[in-house]
Formats: sequence, C-alpha cells, structure tokens
Amino acid sequence: MPPLREVKNRIRSVKNISQITRALEAVSASRVRRAQARASASRHYAEKAWEILVNIQASAKGSLPHPLLTSREEINRVMVIVITSDRGLAGSYNSNVLRVVERFQRSLGKPVDFVTVGRKGRDTLIRQRANVVAEFSDMPSEPRISDIAPIARLAVDSYLKGEVDEVLIAYTDFINMLTQRPVVLGWLPLTPNTIAEQVAGEFVKDVPHVTEGATDYEYEPNAAAVLEEIVPRFTELQLYQALLESQASEHAARMAAMRNATDNASQLVDDLTLEYNKARQSAITSEILDIVGGANALQQAIDKGAKEILDSAHPTAPRAPAPAMTAASNGNGAGTKGNGKKSAPAAKKVGPRGKKVKQDDLKIIEGIGPKMEKALKTAGLDTWAKLAEATDDQLRTAIEEAGMSFAPSLSTWARQAGFAARDDWDGLEQLQDELTAGRDE
Repeated sequence: MPPLREVKNRIRSVKNISQITRALEAVSASRVRRAQARASASRHYAEKAWEILVNIQASAKGSLPHPLLTSREEINRVMVIVITSDRGLAGSYNSNVLRVVERFQRSLGKPVDFVTVGRKGRDTLIRQRANVVAEFSDMPSEPRISDIAPIARLAVDSYLKGEVDEVLIAYTDFINMLTQRPVVLGWLPLTPNTIAEQVAGEFVKDVPHVTEGATDYEYEPNAAAVLEEIVPRFTELQLYQALLESQASEHAARMAAMRNATDNASQLVDDLTLEYNKARQSAITSEILDIVGGANALQQAIDKGAKEILDSAHPTAPRAPAPAMTAASNGNGAGTKGNGKKSAPAAKKVGPRGKKVKQDDLKIIEGIGPKMEKALKTAGLDTWAKLAEATDDQLRTAIEEAGMSFAPSLSTWARQAGFAARDDWDGLEQLQDELTAGRDE
C-alpha cells in the first residue's frame, strides 16, 4: 500500500485536474453554441451557392470554359487541405480526420500534397513523412472570409499552374452535439462529378447533383463576366464553410471529452479517498499497537527495576530501636520521656513486598487483624519477639480471654513473627507466599 502522503498528493493532483477539465468543458460549451450558430447560418447559403454554381456549369455545357470549372483528363497529383485543431484535449476529433486522410491517401494511389490548417494535423503528417507544402495555424475563433483567403489563393494558384490536378478538403462535418463525421470534400475543379466513382467513395461527401433540365440563367452583363466574378467567391465560400464546420465539431468534441474527463476524475478521487482511508486506518492501528506494546514493556521494566531496588535495599535496612516508653502517659495516651516531653514516633520499616510497616505492628502477620492485635497486646504479647516465643496454648488463652473465637491460622503466627523480629522480610514474604490465608496448606 502506498504511503499516506503519496495518496494524498495524488488526490490533490486529480482534484486540480478535475477543476481544469471542468473549466475547459464550460469554455467549450460556450464556444460551441456560437460556432454552431455560425456554421448553421452559413450552411444553407454555402450549399445553395454550390448548387447554383453546379447548375450554371451544367447548363453552360462547356461553352464557358472557366479554368476552375474544367476537369483534367488525367489525375496525376492531388492536393488535400486537412483541417484540424491547434490544441489537443478534444477526444478523437483530430485522430478521426487524420485516420480518414491516411486511408484515403492509400486508396488513392497517387502523389498527394498536403496543406494543413491546425498544428495537430501538421505535426502528425510531418511525423508520417508526408509531403506538407504549406501549413496554417492560429486561426481566429470567429474566422472571416478574409482569414481563409491565403489558403484558397494557394490552392487555386497550384491548380491553375498545373502543379496539382485536383484539390480536396478533409474536415469534420458537424451533425449535432454528439455526432461529428470526418469527410473528404471534392473542391477543385468545381464540377458535379462524383469522386466516389473514382476512389474511396465512403470517405467523400457527395456534392449536389444536377437534375435534367437545369434552370436556364440569364447573365448580366454576360455569363463569362459573371462566372469570372462569382467562381472565386464560391471557391472561398466552400473552404470557409468547411472551417466553420470543423470549429463547431472541435468544440463539441472537446466539451464531451472534458465532461468524460471530469467524471473520471471524480470517480478516481473517490477510489483514492477510499484507499487513503484504508491506509490511514491501518497506520492508526499500527500506532496503537506500538503504544500498547511500549507501555507494557515500560511497565515490566519499571516493575523489574523496583524489585531489584527493593531486593538490594532489604539486607542493609537498619533495625530501628524501640523508643523508650515511660509508665506514665499524657492525656492522649502518648508515652513521654523522663523530662516530660513526648517521645518520637516509632520509625517505619520496609516490610514484605516493599511495604512500610511500624515496629511491632502485629497486623503484618497473616491472620491477625486489628481486633486480634488488640486482644494479643492486652494479653502482653505486644511485640514480634514475644509473639514468636508464644506457644499455641498461650495464643488460644489470649484469644478466649478477649471473647473471640479460635483463629485457624494461629499455628503459623509464631513463625511469621520470628521472621519479623529478625527483620528477615524476604523470609517472611516467602513464608506468606507458601501459606493460604495464613494457614499451612
């Protein structure tokens, strides 16, 4: 499992990327509406202009030999104008049109000169070692006819000079917000011929066909002058319409791609958050186990150290002498010395198991409580030494005189008192460990 810091950094990075993709989606949604409106506004005009031009050319039946309306008998070289975007992050928008161009080139079987509009198409074709004769990039977001005039002039000049025998436009046709179709449009010469009959018809967008009995137009001042004026304009118009369609398709594709990226980022953040919580929970559990284990080890070390200190202190513990007591006592029962002053309290000793006990405290004997201690002291057995020398009969007599019942642990009192009288606390502790409530097992 990766470290918590690494997972947290990944979550932060994915969230930042999600903000970028969401912003790009909003920008593309705004631009695609304007691009769609521009494409729709000029689409009908461009289609009608193409239809009129084809009708004029068909009705003239070759009597008006305009160079841009004249087909070449033999196609030796072709120019393809490839329209792509300058930027990425548009899903499969660029790759689709470039894939169509590649398949179209293979099926054509003739030398092809490429003119690219957009950096993505230029870079891809250069990597493929295609013959790129010109490239145009950084087209404005709201292009005008004048912006595509250099492209049209280059293609028309190449066609008129005989450098190429046919010019086509590869672009993405905007169908709707969810569908954009890459197509190859026959552009020059401006004739109603169907390129599909020659090569790769599945890639070519059909031009409007002219029915029999085309409309007979009257030209002022004459047909030649009219064609000379309108043919270049119609030529630029078709290229301009292809550029508008491509831009609308680009924004629609980028909006869909950024929406998918945002959704994927949200899902990835959820997955990483779950992974982070699992790692954090595991780390907390490990820390708790370490703390508990350390506390147990520390407690064991403290207990061991305390026992060693007590064991080393017991053999050298000084025996405190019993204070001299006078027969007289003051009002509160405390003994006094001969000069009438209160005697110092008895010094405490370190008894069994490290407990501090007073001198001749009979309650350290297992089986002797406060009442039993009072009964024994009343009978004169008020020190450890006297209790150690007492017989079982003397102990029973002292207990019975105090009106108390027989004590089961009476037989071990003398032995316990003997250890206490000798300050042998280890021996007393060992003996008491062997006894059960002061009795021999």
